[in-house]
Amino acid sequence: MARYQLEPGDYGLVRFAVSPLTELGNSLRALRSPTSYPLQAPWYAAACQVRDQLPLDVLSGLIGPNFDTPDLFNPRVGVPLTIDAQLAYLRDQDLRTLGADIEFAVGGVPRRLGSSGRSFGDRLADALAAYWRLAFQPHWPRMRAILDTDVAVRARSLAAEGVIATLNRCGPGVRADPTSITAQILNGHDDLTLHTRGRPLFVVPSLFTLSSSTPLTDSDPMVIYRATNQRAMWSDATDVPGGAGLLSPHRLRYLRAIGSGQSTTALADRFGVSPSAANQALRAMAAQGLVRTRRSGRAVIYERTPLGDQLSDLP
Repeated sequence: MARYQLEPGDYGLVRFAVSPLTELGNSLRALRSPTSYPLQAPWYAAACQVRDQLPLDVLSGLIGPNFDTPDLFNPRVGVPLTIDAQLAYLRDQDLRTLGADIEFAVGGVPRRLGSSGRSFGDRLADALAAYWRLAFQPHWPRMRAILDTDVAVRARSLAAEGVIATLNRCGPGVRADPTSITAQILNGHDDLTLHTRGRPLFVVPSLFTLSSSTPLTDSDPMVIYRATNQRAMWSDATDVPGGAGLLSPHRLRYLRAIGSGQSTTALADRFGVSPSAANQALRAMAAQGLVRTRRSGRAVIYERTPLGDQLSDLP
């Protein structure tokens, strides 16, 4: 649990906002443990398609064993909340600042970032920019729409009920009273006491948090909470890389019919299509990590992966 102690007037500095870089950092949790974020299974499946192009040697070194991420992902006062501006800010930081931040959260600095050549901030920003371009940019409009809608709801609540009531509606992980804001951290840290000290406090919705979180140090104040209405995000997904879309009726029909295992012929008979058409769809789903094959005598049986199980359960 983390508790921010507020000084008089600090509630007037609370700001609800969407931070692209924060969301990029939070998504590392889903790369590490995709089954913990079933509502983002379509995003993970799409990320798997470009996995070989991702700078995983850097990304894996930016998340700790307790799923901590460095404070470098947090919004900064005076830095516009766009991915270009946030990455430009990182480029201006030196090894001493960024390296200490990463080492505190993770335990060590990724080896690739410590190599010679361009500055530490440039190498870090280049890796994150590649991750954004490949795994985030194609899906950011629909992600951003959910996050913006959440912030709009909070803005209406602020106007009608005030900041304390609004914070207390940000899920069970966030609690506010006249002198403090408490965030329930689920990664096993001891109780933290932080201070706003007259600084703005960002309150940021996220698609990649299970409850709530805060910085682990007395950096720029921030509280992350779980965004609402996430189930709506992928319900019409036809622009996810790979065929007709991960959650198109066509794909869901196959996923749900496979159950514990079906052959291509059985699925073709069930849906009245040719075996070659069924096989083409199943191969595409296998490339997305939704199904896998096993042998049963001479037959090839398709069965759902854990990721496919998650998708088949979504409305």
